[in-house]
Parts: sequence; C-alpha cells; structure tokens
Amino acid sequence: MKILNNNIALINNLKSSLSCYRYWWLFFLATMLLDFISTVYFMNNKGIHLEQNLAVRWLAYNMGIVPGVLLGKFLQLCSVLGLSALSFKLSRAILLLVILLNLLAVFINLL
Repeated sequence: MKILNNNIALINNLKSSLSCYRYWWLFFLATMLLDFISTVYFMNNKGIHLEQNLAVRWLAYNMGIVPGVLLGKFLQLCSVLGLSALSFKLSRAILLLVILLNLLAVFINLL
C-alpha cells in the first residue's frame, strides 16, 4: 500500500509483528479478555451509566451489555492489528500501551 509516497507492506509488517512479538500478542489477548470480563461485571453491578469509555457505554446502551462490550473489544483488536500493520517498528510500543490500558481498566473496574 502506498501512503504519502511511501510503500508500506501491511501484511509483512503484521506477520513480522505476530511472529516476533508472539508473547506480547498473547498477553494482549489475555488482558483484553480480563478487561471484557471485568467490564461486564462492573456494568452489571454498578450500571452502564458509570462506564467511562464513551464508545463502550454507547454500544452497551444500544446493544446490551455483553454484545456492546464484546464489539468494543473487537474494535480494539482491529485497531491494534491495523496500527501494527502500518508500522512494525511501533507495534511493540502499541501492544505495551494497550496492555497497560487494559490492566488499568481491569483495576478500575474491580474497585
């Protein structure tokens, strides 16, 4: 793909990221699952209106708690995949950032 006169090998970047940072990807998926479970628990116990992520809150109001949070997590996965495909060099930093955000969300949800 050509972006701003630079050729970017999206598939090769993503394959390289998945192979070089396999454990970071697995850890990302684990934190994503923990965040999903803790968000559903939080919304069931305290209410949808207290959710701080506006997109997930809107999805939960319109689709229901479990489908809304599931779609929010799917969108998170798609965005991390897309950003990793754009830049292999930044994929580890993107993974670490999202892992930390997921862990922070789990901590806040369980307070």
